[in-house]
Amino acid sequence: MLRFPAVRLSFDRGTIVASDPDPALDLADTAGFQWDARVQAYRARASSYATIKTRLIRHAVSFADTVRPPGAQPNDWSPIELRPYQEAALHAWELGGRRGIVALPTGSGKTRVAVAAMARTKLTTLCLVPTRVLLHQWRQAIRAAYSHTIGCLGDGERALAPITVATFEAAYRNIERIGNRFDLLIIDEVHHFGSGLRDETLEMAIADARLGLSATPPRAKTAVTRLAELVGPLVYELAIADLSGGFLAGFDIIALHLDLTETERATYESLMGNWRCERTWRWPRVWCFGRRRSRSRYAATPVPW
Repeated sequence: MLRFPAVRLSFDRGTIVASDPDPALDLADTAGFQWDARVQAYRARASSYATIKTRLIRHAVSFADTVRPPGAQPNDWSPIELRPYQEAALHAWELGGRRGIVALPTGSGKTRVAVAAMARTKLTTLCLVPTRVLLHQWRQAIRAAYSHTIGCLGDGERALAPITVATFEAAYRNIERIGNRFDLLIIDEVHHFGSGLRDETLEMAIADARLGLSATPPRAKTAVTRLAELVGPLVYELAIADLSGGFLAGFDIIALHLDLTETERATYESLMGNWRCERTWRWPRVWCFGRRRSRSRYAATPVPW
């Protein structure tokens, strides 16, 4: 006897839509689903995708799944040699279910840990970086171990591939369209998230595997809790003192205090005020069932994969 699916899952602008539900099926309490009367379907954040499938399977609910489009996997990686602490960090992340934050000092090779994570999991990956300089540095680091095309979103480039690097800004503008294309999210300088300013980018991606990197992980309870929800908990941490004199050069911290004149102080406060306003304006919270105002000025050009 043919068994028809009780519900159909699809990706729609950064959300998971459960359409054509069986009349006897109530998804209101399943993984954050809410009824969207506009489309007569249930809707949830894309980041709940793995949890949704797990719960449907656990409750023996049949479903049709068109969320993740088919595509090639990034399999051709060169061997990557890691230092002992980098290996320990990667192992801790894997033990944590491939979700979590690795905190290592600047210069200790966080990017190399991330490249090793891509190589070992062989998952399609979207790497998020805060600046254009880091965009090119990450592509260079990945290219040393991966011979195929590396996608890029940012600094005038608009191409997708199984391994893609994007600036925070470019990802934010395009995630509602590409959030179902990747199974692993890597977030450099993850401490920029967790305060509500950029969190929407992570909410609108289906990737269950997530690796956050930071030299200065947040300590405030609200940010820690929020990052644990979006990326995972802190799974491995070393301080500068743990590596100084061995893998990092020794150093001395010398604080230089400068006295500003009244005019200099006024100029400083004025410039900082402009920066704070700009930072707040560029990252508003506009998520509402994934139907935010489109910010995309272009359509990414996908590489066939």
